[in-house]
Amino acid sequence: MTPNFGIMVHGGAGTSKIRTKRTQISKALEDSVSAGYDILLAGRDSVDSVESAVASMEGSGVFNAGFGSCLTLEKRIEMDASIMDGRDLRAGSVGAVEHIQNPVKLARKVMERTDHVMFVSGGALKLAELCDIAPFFLEPTKEKLEVYTTLHKKLKTAWSRNYRLSSSSSFTLNQRHFGTVGAVAIDKHANVAAAVSTGGRWLKMHGRVGDSAVIGAGIYADNSSGAACATGNGEFIMKLCLSKYACDLMKQQQYSPSQAARKAIFLVTRRFGPNNGGMITVNAKGTFGLSMNTRSMPVAIKSSKSHGKMHVRL
Repeated sequence: MTPNFGIMVHGGAGTSKIRTKRTQISKALEDSVSAGYDILLAGRDSVDSVESAVASMEGSGVFNAGFGSCLTLEKRIEMDASIMDGRDLRAGSVGAVEHIQNPVKLARKVMERTDHVMFVSGGALKLAELCDIAPFFLEPTKEKLEVYTTLHKKLKTAWSRNYRLSSSSSFTLNQRHFGTVGAVAIDKHANVAAAVSTGGRWLKMHGRVGDSAVIGAGIYADNSSGAACATGNGEFIMKLCLSKYACDLMKQQQYSPSQAARKAIFLVTRRFGPNNGGMITVNAKGTFGLSMNTRSMPVAIKSSKSHGKMHVRL
């Protein structure tokens, strides 16, 4: 009997309800989850599915990933991404990478064509060249530059240690939306996978790498437990190894995917307070779960259990 198969995607956790760009966000989620599900329906594996879904969101320009990435303190675009295969724990990631159209695709090259797990900055660009991935110069949009200007005026009000270090700072805590994009999937052969991509944090210092590039933090996937993908304050997620924690909870069916996600987000809340993140999960049976301690986390899901019917929640 073929197990339940399907895919869930998210567009990042935010501290306020989504009131603008609802149509664009919904459409981008629908396109993403459909791209991933069609791959599963055709009998291909979960790694192909999550890569395709995340690449779709990177290209949408709607989220803080790929074309929609936020800007560093120097008005640069530095992105993180990773992907993991639950069959054998193979994984690949890139950090602080520039001039790449789809960082998740480069992360997969790291996983499949090298003996390493993570490449960063110039090293990642060199690998892209070796893998025949052409450079792509992402230009900040007018809207992104306007946000940058607004946040830069307030930079002294938050992250004081960074301000003292570089005479600058990160974004204001009242204006954050963690637009990281991610996906978890299970295929017809009960193989799970996860992938994630992000532009990082507004006005981050040059070279900062967040949880999306860190296996066990931003994502984790293991057929013996399931797959998880986190979004939120990357520093907090890294400190808690949050995705690995959720997968460990699901191992041997100790907790359902929903319970594991809730327990992981409760841990974030207990240690660091509310409004810090969210998570999506799937177990080896093809059951999905999600949780967040923010006011919003746009998600979409499509699975054989619901006969391919799409569900979107903003």
